[in-house]
Amino acid sequence: MRSRRGRFLLPLVCVILQLAVIIIFNGLFSPIGDSNSIYCLADDSLEDDDDFLAEILAEQAREDEELSRIEAEAREFDAMRARQPSAGGGGGMPGGGGTKMGGPRGNMPKGARGASFSKLEEDLKKKEAESASKKTTQDEEEAAKDAERMRLKREAAFEAELEKMNEEQRKKAQRQKSIDAKVVKRILKAHKSGKHYAVLGIRNLEVQIGPFYVFNLSIGPFVLFRVKTKAIKRVYRNLARTVHPDKNKDGRAEEAFHALETSAAILTDENKRSDYDKRIISARRRRNKYAMEGVVGASQVAWKRSVSTLRLAKRVLGPFSTPILVIGALII
Repeated sequence: MRSRRGRFLLPLVCVILQLAVIIIFNGLFSPIGDSNSIYCLADDSLEDDDDFLAEILAEQAREDEELSRIEAEAREFDAMRARQPSAGGGGGMPGGGGTKMGGPRGNMPKGARGASFSKLEEDLKKKEAESASKKTTQDEEEAAKDAERMRLKREAAFEAELEKMNEEQRKKAQRQKSIDAKVVKRILKAHKSGKHYAVLGIRNLEVQIGPFYVFNLSIGPFVLFRVKTKAIKRVYRNLARTVHPDKNKDGRAEEAFHALETSAAILTDENKRSDYDKRIISARRRRNKYAMEGVVGASQVAWKRSVSTLRLAKRVLGPFSTPILVIGALII
């Protein structure tokens, strides 16, 4: 009995060690999946996921803008449809009835009339979309040009002030300007990413728990570590003194000051702040979902490669596959 057990136990141990060696080999020496598709699940620092969050917030902003534009177009088209019968019916001009005034249009089939109107709608939508995108691009270019002109003007004014100073005062002013430039750069970077808490230098550790449903009763949600509005206003006042164009010597100080005002206006208004927090939570859920999908996909790829490697090893090595893999496992 013992010899039979030993005969079955040894191959089983060898197979287990073989699988372990293959999985370790694939994990160490094989690039599994795309490293760009795996995101951090629990990193909420101010400098992480800037591009990802900015893309999601920009996408949501574009969707909201597109929805409002479509609603406006729908109202306009409804008004056009309401005016269409009166325009084509022909209450009449002197000397002619409505059907004569319409000409070929009066004999046009109903389906063709609807198709022509649909084509008109599509053309009008395309033109409005093109004009809106063109206007947005022009506004952005004008804003960038204005900011650049202001920066050059402020830089020239600072250089003129430096010429009036002695050597020690000049060094002190340049050191202060480098400090101011770091603050301005941080604010503008956070503003471009759409991270209003980071603009003010506040770390948002807010956690929402719930709601929980018990016997058709809703309990919660409970919010922990929420930054109070009073604290946000205090941080804004302190930072505004530093970034104000009259005190900050950096060329883009005015741009940073406007960004600071925008972020403070959003975070000190309860409704706007609530909407912004919902967007952040939605963005984090999407990020976690993509990360989980990436991990699951990588695990599946690793398992498939392990199985294919095991089959290939059995075919190539034949009866010697098990001892070779066991020896390899012992060496590793």
